[in-house]
Amino acid sequence: MSDRIHISTLALLVAVLGLCVSLGPADEERTLQKLGVGEQVMRTKIGRLEPDLTVSQWIDYGGQRQDVEWLLVFDCFEPDVGDLLCPNGDDGEPIGLGTCGAGEPDDCDGMRWYFGTTYCNVYATNDMQFDAAYGGGYAERIEAAWWWYVNGSGSGENMALLVEFYEDFDNTCAEGDPGNPGFHDNPNDPGWLGGVVINFGYTDGNPGHYYYGDIDLYGLDCLPLPADGAGSYNIWLLTYEGDDPVFPDDYSLATCGQPMLWGTGDAEYPVQDDVGRGEMSHQGVIQWDDDDPVDGWHEAPQECYDYSYRVCPDPLGATFCFWVTLGCAGDLDGDRDTDEDDLTILLNDWGCTPRCRDCVGDCDGDGDTDHSDLGILLADWGCGT
Repeated sequence: MSDRIHISTLALLVAVLGLCVSLGPADEERTLQKLGVGEQVMRTKIGRLEPDLTVSQWIDYGGQRQDVEWLLVFDCFEPDVGDLLCPNGDDGEPIGLGTCGAGEPDDCDGMRWYFGTTYCNVYATNDMQFDAAYGGGYAERIEAAWWWYVNGSGSGENMALLVEFYEDFDNTCAEGDPGNPGFHDNPNDPGWLGGVVINFGYTDGNPGHYYYGDIDLYGLDCLPLPADGAGSYNIWLLTYEGDDPVFPDDYSLATCGQPMLWGTGDAEYPVQDDVGRGEMSHQGVIQWDDDDPVDGWHEAPQECYDYSYRVCPDPLGATFCFWVTLGCAGDLDGDRDTDEDDLTILLNDWGCTPRCRDCVGDCDGDGDTDHSDLGILLADWGCGT
């Protein structure tokens, strides 16, 4: 393997394991086609990726947080619009939204583009551009769709995703591995922002449909968004042995898979709803894949592709969405929920006025702590928990 592989995040793992993977012929034509309908998979454990390739703060998944106000800041498939246009579309399944006049068959059946069952691309990088007002915050929810295949009917393997954010992106197809120049030569390189590992447990590799997930990161603060509203995200499809892997030794590239593809663009989706939309987010036409060869590195220029296919929608990109939380109105201690600790703060601050000091129990921003603040906190009770 090339000496430069170590620059990419999994390269150390590749070198340690002497990894071999199954893949289709590198020169095989990428045949764009549709696949559906998706099957939702439930995550079992979520962890924050550290710069030294360890995982900390493992969380056993316990269900979606309730009563959280979400905002979609980067969008590549418009999920959760069933109440607007499509029946049964409010469960996280990738759904279109009136995209370029495709009509109900494309809008409501959950089908997505991909390159067929012989194509393997288990590492992809895309640029991401979004409203800079949310730059520097944290993505706290991921919605994604991907294809996964092992060795035929009845076979399977443990499934995991690794997602990373970077400040930079190379859209010239000249430099190679656009997201993370020099990262593992210098783990403090500011270009790498953070990463998360999501385990799904054992999953059958079924070529007849794709998989999708709606993944709450529980405030792990593992995916800081690029500060200026522009950067890139990396996607790894991984497998692992056993029930409790410790990164990096127990992870390797998946046997075969690829991100499902859909579109994103400025003002592509004019319909708004009460959860907010990623209408200001978009990505360019360039995507870097790891298919020639599959080695945990993006070689320039042969693994840099123009994703303008003149299909609906256009351009295509890996089917990933990132959400932020808008916070809990009754959160007084800064831990992103509203619970007994916040109530204690408010009661201890009862009667505070701005003439005395800053009022830590002030929920409504009028400077004091009184009945209106208590009403807000009680109405917000349980947010984020």
